[in-house]
Parts: sequence; C-alpha cells; structure tokens
Amino acid sequence: MRTWRMRSRKRKRKKSSRLPDAVLGSIVSLLATKEGARTQAISRRWRPLWRSAPLNLVVNRELINKTHKLIDLIPKILSEHRGPTRRFLLCFCIDDCYDKIEGWLSSQALDSLQELQLNPKLWFADRKKLYPLPPAACRFSPTLRVAKFHGFHLPDLIGHLSLKFPCLEQLTLERVTISEDALQSMLSGCPALESLELKENLGIARLCISSQTLKSLGFCVDSRYGGVFLQELVIEDAPCLERLLALDPKGGPATIRIICAPKLEILGMLSEDISELHLGRTIFQKGVAISLTTKMHTMRVLVFSPVGPDLDAVVNFLKCFPCLERLYVIVSTV
Repeated sequence: MRTWRMRSRKRKRKKSSRLPDAVLGSIVSLLATKEGARTQAISRRWRPLWRSAPLNLVVNRELINKTHKLIDLIPKILSEHRGPTRRFLLCFCIDDCYDKIEGWLSSQALDSLQELQLNPKLWFADRKKLYPLPPAACRFSPTLRVAKFHGFHLPDLIGHLSLKFPCLEQLTLERVTISEDALQSMLSGCPALESLELKENLGIARLCISSQTLKSLGFCVDSRYGGVFLQELVIEDAPCLERLLALDPKGGPATIRIICAPKLEILGMLSEDISELHLGRTIFQKGVAISLTTKMHTMRVLVFSPVGPDLDAVVNFLKCFPCLERLYVIVSTV
C-alpha cells in the first residue's frame, strides 16, 4: 500500500513538472502569502517560482507567527520577492507600525501595484485621532485598479496635487475624513471608475456625481459622532449607473437628487431617513409624492421602507416604476 502511494505521488510530481513555469507561477500567485512562500520547499523546480510570480501580499494575523515580528517580516518579503506585486493589503494595529508604512509603500517591489488596501485595526469613535494617509500611497495612482482606505485622514493634498487614477475601477472610502473639494478632485481623476463605496465618512456635506463609467454607488452615513457628514447626494450625470444602494437602512443622506441616470436598475433602501428624494422632476418628501411627472422605465429592483401604513402613498410612489420586477417592502416594527 505504501509503495502504491509513493508511486502515485511521483506521478503527480511528474505531471506538475510538465507545466510551464508561467502556469505554475499563476497557481502560486493565487495562494495566500504564507502558503505561497511555503511552495519553495516542494522541490528545486518550485523554489524560484514564488520569488518571481506575481505577489498578493496580505498582512494579517494569519501571516504572523511566533518567530517573526511584523515590522521585520514585511521588508523581508519585499526584498526577497523579485516578481511584481499585484495586491498589498495591510490589516494591522496601526499604533505598532505607522512610522514604518511609508517605507514599505516606497519599496521598488510595489512599483506596479494594482490593488492597495489599508485597514488599521482600531475603533474610531474619536475621529481626531485618525492618522493621515501615508504620502507614498499616492505614488501608485498610475497603476491602481482597486483602492480601499479605512480609518485614515485624507489630506487636501490629494486634491491639490490633482492626482490622476487612469486605471482605477473600484474605490472604497470607509470612516475616513476628507474634504468635499479633495474628494471631487479625486473622483474627477478616475476616468475608468466603475464602483464607488462611501461608508461613514466625515468632511463631505454634499457630493455631486458626474461619471461616464460609474456602474455602482453605495453609501452609508453615520452621524452618531457629530462632524460634517453626507447630507445631500446628487447624481448629475451617470449614463452607466445601474445600482444606487444605501448600505445601511438607517444611513442615508437627507436629500437624494437623481437628475440623469438612464440605466438605473436597482435602487434602495429608501427609508424615512431620506427626507427628500428627487427622481427627475418627481419629488417625494418622506415617501409621499409632491409631484409625479417622471417615470423610470429601467428600474427593475426597488427596496422601500414606507413611513406609516398609508397605502395610497405607497401606490403613488410605485407609479414612478412601471417596469418593476422585484419590490422589497420593509416595514419598521419600532
């Protein structure tokens, strides 16, 4: 039985050895950082593959062990890995290593970075304690396709530099502080942006969206801690927008104005927190129609939380969506 198993393993090794290095490198690049590095121990053939394959560097608890400290492990990986780095995700306790992040982001190993995610592990009840986004993060603007920043202060320098993100397709800003001018400037420099998520950010009272490529927009407002938060969202010109989503049923801006979104298919959740909704020339206040002049024939899915048991108000609201296929009505029990 043992002999048969050994022969079976040898056959598998022979089959894998027939694959080109490029294919094996692609397999290694799909593995978690620790598992990818471990493939160097498989055989001589595999030893150089991890160092040359595209790297997805995810720094979290799973990467750390008793023999390596975080501040030593990351520069070690960046110096030993010779291939391009596609993804760099830091999910960490920022107090331990904030002064090191600038150096890590400045590494030549990250020159062609496509995905950057900085997610410090802290509770951000006090927004005054947020660290500024490391300036080196801006150097990836020509190559980034995905950018996610959580719990940082984004200085106005981003807007003043007029940074361009020609390849950026997905942008997520969560619990960051950023001024309206800086965010508008940042978005204007994203000609390929398809997905935008804004979660519990401060410093933005009004946001006007004008994008020829944006397909999905998610938003969430958190006013528990005070400060300037999103109160008005205007969809001025978004010819490709398909989804407009409130990521928290209790976290919508007070006013939403949809001026031009001819392909909008999914809308929700519309709740009592949205005191005024403009759909073209149709205006709703607290879910009650003030004027009914616009019909959205593209709308297929609607999530709606009516105010009170007024059935006539619900019927009038639905008149705007004659081609609706799915309706989710959420009734508050409070």
